[in-house]
Amino acid sequence: MPVTRLEICTEHLSIEVREALLDAVWNALRISPGMVTADGNVELALAQCDPDIRPEDAPLVRVDGQEFRNVTPERLVTLMKRWSR
Repeated sequence: MPVTRLEICTEHLSIEVREALLDAVWNALRISPGMVTADGNVELALAQCDPDIRPEDAPLVRVDGQEFRNVTPERLVTLMKRWSR
């Protein structure tokens, strides 16, 4: 089974928002940037995704290249549940 790549794009993120997203990932999957889940299914990365991202679209998250805009920590948990199976 291929590894799902979860990228949190860092454009236009305050430290507080970035940490809230990372906390949501940690609480759900127990991984930090650069890590892969124990089952090998999900990899987490912080990335410069697109310099043309508008501030109103942040936070932007990519899951295997598919973009999701205005992602809250709660929505991120939902996305992770969908892709970490």
